[in-house]
Amino acid sequence: MTSLRQFASRFFALFRKGRLEQEMDEEMLGHVEMLTEENVQRGMSTKEARCAALREFGGVDQTKEVYRDQRGLPMIETLLQDLRYGLRVLAKSPGFSAVAIITLGLGIAVNTTIFSFVSAVLLRKPPVRDPDHVMMLRSRNPGQVWAADRAPVSPPDFLDWKAQSTSYSGFAASNFDELTLSGGSEPERVGGARVSANYFDVLGVAPTLGRTFVTGEDRAGHERVVLLSEGLWRRRFAGDPHMIGRNVKVNGEDFVLIGIIPSSFQLWSFPAKLWTPLVFTATQLSEEGRKARSLDVFARLKPGVSQSQARAELATIVARLASAHPESNKGWGANLMSLQEFIVEDANVLTATVFLMATVAFVLLIACANLANLLLARNSTRQREFTIRAALGAGRVRLARQLLSECLLLSLAGGVVGLLCTFWGAAALRAAINYNEFATGMASGIHVDGRVLIFTLAVSVMSAMVFGFAPALRISRPDLNSGLKENSRSATGGRSRHRVQSFLVVAQLALSLILLVGAGLFAKNFIEELRATLGINPNRILTASVSLSGQAYKDPAQQAAFFQKVLHRLGSDSQVQSAAATSDLPLTFADTTHFVLEGRPPEDPANRPYVGHYFVSPNYFSTIQASLLQGRDFTPSDNDDSQPVSIVSRAFAEKYLPHQNPLGQHLKVGDSESTKWAEIVGVVGDIKDFLGQKEEKPHIFEPFLAHPVGTMNLVVRTHSDPAVYVASMRAAVWEVDKDQAVNTVRTMDQVVKDSRAGDDLMTEMMCTFSGLALLMAAVGIYGLLAYLVEQRTHEIGIRMALGARGSEVLRLVFRNAMTMVLLGVGIGFVVSLALPSLFSASFNDFHVRSFWVLALTPCAVILVSLAACYLPARRAARVDPIVALRYE
Repeated sequence: MTSLRQFASRFFALFRKGRLEQEMDEEMLGHVEMLTEENVQRGMSTKEARCAALREFGGVDQTKEVYRDQRGLPMIETLLQDLRYGLRVLAKSPGFSAVAIITLGLGIAVNTTIFSFVSAVLLRKPPVRDPDHVMMLRSRNPGQVWAADRAPVSPPDFLDWKAQSTSYSGFAASNFDELTLSGGSEPERVGGARVSANYFDVLGVAPTLGRTFVTGEDRAGHERVVLLSEGLWRRRFAGDPHMIGRNVKVNGEDFVLIGIIPSSFQLWSFPAKLWTPLVFTATQLSEEGRKARSLDVFARLKPGVSQSQARAELATIVARLASAHPESNKGWGANLMSLQEFIVEDANVLTATVFLMATVAFVLLIACANLANLLLARNSTRQREFTIRAALGAGRVRLARQLLSECLLLSLAGGVVGLLCTFWGAAALRAAINYNEFATGMASGIHVDGRVLIFTLAVSVMSAMVFGFAPALRISRPDLNSGLKENSRSATGGRSRHRVQSFLVVAQLALSLILLVGAGLFAKNFIEELRATLGINPNRILTASVSLSGQAYKDPAQQAAFFQKVLHRLGSDSQVQSAAATSDLPLTFADTTHFVLEGRPPEDPANRPYVGHYFVSPNYFSTIQASLLQGRDFTPSDNDDSQPVSIVSRAFAEKYLPHQNPLGQHLKVGDSESTKWAEIVGVVGDIKDFLGQKEEKPHIFEPFLAHPVGTMNLVVRTHSDPAVYVASMRAAVWEVDKDQAVNTVRTMDQVVKDSRAGDDLMTEMMCTFSGLALLMAAVGIYGLLAYLVEQRTHEIGIRMALGARGSEVLRLVFRNAMTMVLLGVGIGFVVSLALPSLFSASFNDFHVRSFWVLALTPCAVILVSLAACYLPARRAARVDPIVALRYE
């Protein structure tokens, strides 16, 4: 406590220096006057008495210094003095200060912008109560690729886990799906979830208005109730509080609105805006229901229970269930992770974020190298100042601290500039990540928050240490013998300083080349994606998704009839060339299924291959202009009353029916034993599942009229711009049923663009950051050569006076510069050789022929470096020897 009081007293003394100095002057003056009076009484004259008093007191200034050291915090006071002096020094060189602050500000800005994404996506805790105790429980089966680690959970397994676990204070389940909200204004398809009654209690989310579900509301026969998100409630019902207790239509049925969930509750992995109780059917709870895994399971750990304890208990329960239900649970395990871990993994951006953070860190290192070079050049003019300081007794640490204080001021100013740029960068990044609802939800949290502010401060201080280290080390070891001589030249010191500067330029060029090769690989991969054959013609196609809701469409025949009516209306429009429907659009990852070929030996169900699976209407292939290679298209007669038929893709025929005519072969799709054998009646060209797909995936197409489903995508090829047909497409659907929502209306060109949105954003950022790095490196080369030319003006003047021509001086400067350039390019090239393999291992389907990237990028760096060398070299070649010698 005594030490704390002493520190507090010293600290507050920093803010009362004027008053304390006045009190100290008065006290010391009083002591001197007392001693003087005593000496006068001893018989001395007034003058002699005062001189004797001063000698006896021991020196006023020295006593004041001792008192100041005891009263305050000398280290902080010295730092403040250094900072004030540094401000005066930087103010005398506004050009240098501006260049340094802008350079560092750009480097910090790109780092903090990317970190704002890291903070929002990877570091932010989920908006639930005590998020570290909320767990996600998943099924896993190492023998099946789709379920290797994070598969959903079946309803019977969920109930068994809940009943047999003792590590959790609550268990909840959800089944996320899109639901139709209708009534009042036009129907709308929104992200929804069916959740157990205790879902919000387990997560710890309280409603803004009304209440959440209570026990019993998730049982069959109970009154239907619904919760809405605050944003949906305000947008659709104008935030009317009187809507609580009223009916709203969800999937064509009446539900009572009982509460509003706050906007702060946003889990982008579960983008629900509407919640209804999860009611299990008898089929879901049957033994066969254990095979239907569809639930997301949440659980809250009890206080004092660790994840490892809960994981061990869960493993025991899963093993017990596998033994009791071998047909459905054999080979299945469970995975437990925190909700935050699940969301981070589900975002699938960790690898890309690591690469971007490494890229912007390189940009900042290049900026720091530039500033170090500037400081080394600038400090050569201050060598005499620091030499005098050293001669007067200043130690090496004191000299280095003075320069580091100036670096800290520059860095903090650069941090402020960088932070201001980050507000713009975060907004731009938030606007760019908008290619689907998941991405938009993920990007909504990108803001300049407290973590970003702390990161900016940390990066600023660290940058000051990085770019100030070499200049501070150099300036803290002055040569007293030569430094005090007017116009002295220290050959040894100059060569040492130039070696450090050259090393920094080499490092800049090496880092720039590495970044450019990385950006080139991303750009080439993206260009190859754009040039890849899609298997369709996306021009002049408009698409929309329709998911039927309501009791009127429970029967498959009614579903088929609805879409037939809509397609008839669309096809009869004069603006439409052709219209069709499909269960999944191209480039959107179709559902997958098992299949069995007739005449082949039966395989273990776990080892049967998966293929893409589509339900399509007649005219689908002609509408999207996919090539029909063999056989025929589906016709209106291919329905549930006719012989089952199917169409396969070329990749399917080549992989599973090699050297055979696929037409006339029979296959069975799915696991149901009641499924009939379908005859292959056609082969179509391969259609991409995603942009950048290197290997064609096998697909099976079945006629929609024989297998009606409630959710289909309308595909319309128009005679002109499809964007003007949006209203007509909606009208065609609402003419059949005004309560059905028309969702995700977009052109096929937009579908293609959305499928590559993550790739083009990554490519754009890599190219931008790499271009900025190369620009900084070029500025660094220019600055160093300009400084060297200035330092060697006298030497160049002597050379030219002795007969050297301008072209020879030009070659001399270029030769010195190209030594650094080639060394930096060589080091960067060697390191870059590992990038193609690194990218291929880190990103799926990233296989780029890298020869031209590796060959052309060094040439580009050399050309930019030559351009940066030109002006200093030309200035050297034009030195007037008379002026240079007279100046010296």
